[in-house]
Amino acid sequence: MKSLAVILVAVVALFATMALAQPPANAKAGGKFNFYGRGARSAMRGARESAGSFREYVRSTQPVQGQVDRSEVVVVENSPGGVVVSPQIAQAASDEIGDYIAKSERHLAWMRRQAELQKDKDTLAALDRIDQHIAAAKTNHATLCSCCMEDAVDAKAAMACCQTIDDALGKAISEHDALMKRLGESTPTSR
Repeated sequence: MKSLAVILVAVVALFATMALAQPPANAKAGGKFNFYGRGARSAMRGARESAGSFREYVRSTQPVQGQVDRSEVVVVENSPGGVVVSPQIAQAASDEIGDYIAKSERHLAWMRRQAELQKDKDTLAALDRIDQHIAAAKTNHATLCSCCMEDAVDAKAAMACCQTIDDALGKAISEHDALMKRLGESTPTSR
């Protein structure tokens, strides 16, 4: 009888040790979400920076009344404002923005699969909101692509698309940062 009691105490102690040694419920999510979360953040920020850079480039091609030395710009007959946005630059910028958006979608999809496996409803709801903003950016990117495929890039339309992409990505990044903070991820520092 005494040996049975010793065995029961040993088994209870073993299970108690195992239960206390288990990582917290969000530890698995923290490690895996951190990598893909950082990748998604990086891709969204890359897309946003590319859209901003392209918008500034397009803006720089537009003349400011009374401040343009026409000898320094390429003037094309019958083009609005007389200055042309380079189709090669427009296409390269559009491709870069699209690549970053696609990369963020891949990282977010992986995060979604992990949240589904863990049945983490809060994370899934946050990812739904992020996905809505990414979808808006993707839609506006498609519009930007159509602007950039023309022989003459419509500068005003391109700048408007870039601004809308920037706005949507800003909202996605904000939601994403809140999600990562909730998951225990601190904002990474760069060296």
